[in-house]
Amino acid sequence: MILGWALGRALYDAGFDAVKVAASVGEALEHLRYAHPDVALLDLPLRDGQLSLPIADALDDAGIPFVFLTGYREMVSQRYRGRRYLTKPASAEDVLEALTSAMAPATAGDI
Repeated sequence: MILGWALGRALYDAGFDAVKVAASVGEALEHLRYAHPDVALLDLPLRDGQLSLPIADALDDAGIPFVFLTGYREMVSQRYRGRRYLTKPASAEDVLEALTSAMAPATAGDI
């Protein structure tokens, strides 16, 4: 959780605003009921032991790009095997590049 907050701060410092850290599937899904983030970063096993795959499903269904940051690549469901992911530990620079890259297809038509 501390690493999540530190990474959130690094992203905020890099220009991402409204960075939200969720420690559980329920907390993340509740946040998604009221917000439409531009991009998301997901670890697979969360603090409570649940996998973030229901969050990935909700993000994908809403057309919100996301990147996995995990040490458990083998736990990614078949639906997301082609998605971008970073292996822990990853630098803040790598995370920033991955998130920016994930958003690029969604914003390329707006230029």
